[in-house]
Amino acid sequence: MNAKNGLLLLLIHFTGFISFGQDYHYWTDQFGIKATALGGAVIAGQDDHSMVFYNAAAMALIENPSLSFSINAYQYRTFKEQNALGPDQNLNNTDFATVPNMMAGVFVFKKAPQWRVGYHVLSKNVYNNKLNQFHTGRYDVLQMPGDETFVSSYADEIHNGEYWSGIAASYQLNPHVSFGITHTGVYKSTKYYNNYSFTVLPPDTSSSEITRLSSTMSFNFWDIKILFKPAVLIQYPKFRFGLTTTLPSINIIGRGNFYREFSTLNMQDVLPIDFAVLAKATRSKVKHSNALSIAAGISAQIGTRLWLHLSAETFFRRSYYLIHKGASDTEHYPEVVSDSLITSIFGEQHFLSYGEAYKPVTNIGIGLDIRVNDKFSMQCGSHTDFNYNRFPVYTFSRQVIEASQYDRLVTSIGGNYTLKSGKRIALAFEFGFSLPKTTDYTINFTTPNEARNGLTGDPGHGAKTTAYSYKLMFELTLGKLNR
Repeated sequence: MNAKNGLLLLLIHFTGFISFGQDYHYWTDQFGIKATALGGAVIAGQDDHSMVFYNAAAMALIENPSLSFSINAYQYRTFKEQNALGPDQNLNNTDFATVPNMMAGVFVFKKAPQWRVGYHVLSKNVYNNKLNQFHTGRYDVLQMPGDETFVSSYADEIHNGEYWSGIAASYQLNPHVSFGITHTGVYKSTKYYNNYSFTVLPPDTSSSEITRLSSTMSFNFWDIKILFKPAVLIQYPKFRFGLTTTLPSINIIGRGNFYREFSTLNMQDVLPIDFAVLAKATRSKVKHSNALSIAAGISAQIGTRLWLHLSAETFFRRSYYLIHKGASDTEHYPEVVSDSLITSIFGEQHFLSYGEAYKPVTNIGIGLDIRVNDKFSMQCGSHTDFNYNRFPVYTFSRQVIEASQYDRLVTSIGGNYTLKSGKRIALAFEFGFSLPKTTDYTINFTTPNEARNGLTGDPGHGAKTTAYSYKLMFELTLGKLNR
């Protein structure tokens, strides 16, 4: 077997790593107490500051200036991937954080009552996860008599966050129709580390013949972009309809540092030569993109004290694109492995390139708003939160962030009380959980064999994710609000 064919065979073994890290869910976060408690079903409008984010046209429902603080969102998450790296090779993580949610305000002009201007500052998609596993055992890994000591390890760490700041304007054309638009600047920051290591120790301690396969990637980047969200609201005393479109983001500037390495040692059953390739880039250009989405909602009054709210948002497909375009040159051994061969092996893209692709998904929310009396109202709701990542699995030909594959269902409840001064205090609790799904564990720490699977283990089906999230939110609104 020549070096090129052996390398290709090894890389075939090294594809399809099961994934665990960053959540790719559009509706992970809701903004404002009422919107959170109503399951995000507020596209048809509410009489509070959150409309700056959800539907700028619905700011027409606010009759008096207001300023709101979501003081804190206390968030607790648990994650467990059973059989993630083979039978009984589990991954676990818990995370507690105090997450600032949103500050927003709406201005009403006496001399131009048909106009509203609002602003918001919010945190979005804040996600931290750290997973690791170490396994050792005696297995018949190499084509020689007897078992060898096999040592394998996995480490994956992600820190992700987005910070949005925007202004919005609305114009009420007539008592029933309003138009609006929100302009938002987004700062996105991502730090990621991933490492796989497989080592076979010789049965004879006097020998130095160690067999090894390792893969490491590490990058951190930031990106600044802007997006626009036009909106319309149709309103009647007992019925409202809202429609918004979030346009694809426009990139302003982004930079990042990237490092990636892959190497083998003494894997003669698959590859006749030792092989190593690595590359790094500093302050390299980055361009991250948001997908196009369209959202619609209806609200209807049922009786004198109850409103029913329904919303749906469709996020469109985003074809695979490169967030970071790696350079063509790498440091590699042996020299016979050229940069052009490395590029062809890595899916016709450079070794250090990093990209994403998004599946089309539609999330649906439903909520009930109950007005108990003139000062106190309660809300409850639920919404879906489908995973949109098209390539959640790390394959050697495509460098991606390893990501969860599960979908979520979220339920919520809350209430708000209006004080004599016109201030409003509110509280909401949100509970989310993963929907049952079984996936493959193509990396299997318990069945290593160099010739059969390149040390990465036999594929199998049986990885199950259990994830829960708990969020408690407090909010204070200053200024009188429309009842």
